[in-house]
Amino acid sequence: MIDSTFYRNNIFSIMPPHIAVNHNYQASTINVTSSSNEYRIRSMVRTDISTVYEIDQATWRNEAWPLENFFNSLDDPLWNCWILESTTTDNSILGYGFQYFSNGISHIANLCIHPHQRGHGLGGILLRHMINYGYNLGFSIVELEVKTSNINAYRLYAKHGFRIIQLLERYYSNTADAYRMRLIVNRID
Repeated sequence: MIDSTFYRNNIFSIMPPHIAVNHNYQASTINVTSSSNEYRIRSMVRTDISTVYEIDQATWRNEAWPLENFFNSLDDPLWNCWILESTTTDNSILGYGFQYFSNGISHIANLCIHPHQRGHGLGGILLRHMINYGYNLGFSIVELEVKTSNINAYRLYAKHGFRIIQLLERYYSNTADAYRMRLIVNRID
């Protein structure tokens, strides 16, 4: 449970001052067909893991998930593993997301776009899909953790209404801090 007094008085002191925040706590859907690209989000299958692992390695290097984490997540019935792929080229995997549900909360455990595909709004497409999927299952609270130094990811989450609820010191590899962020979905437009 969040201490609302702490939240109101202190949360903005740990938020980077140069990041704009969406204060309305609402998620919206978008059409994933643009004039030149079409995207599809589907459930991950075992044959996707090698490509997903390569994307994870290229993105996070020594902080990437171990290969077994991908198989374990895919095999766990409480987890949903998503693939974002292009339908206009060769159905190449552009990104992936891992989500699980626990204690009334939808948790986004991992969301990653291929390094060569970033900056085109794909992270938002995948994020909105996971928010909407959880909401349609009855989960109106979404949480995630993001490294404090990962400004691009932080901006994506803040743009979609996520707010910092906690600073987690040495969360990643006992050296890097993280923000725990939360979105309360009031409605989906």
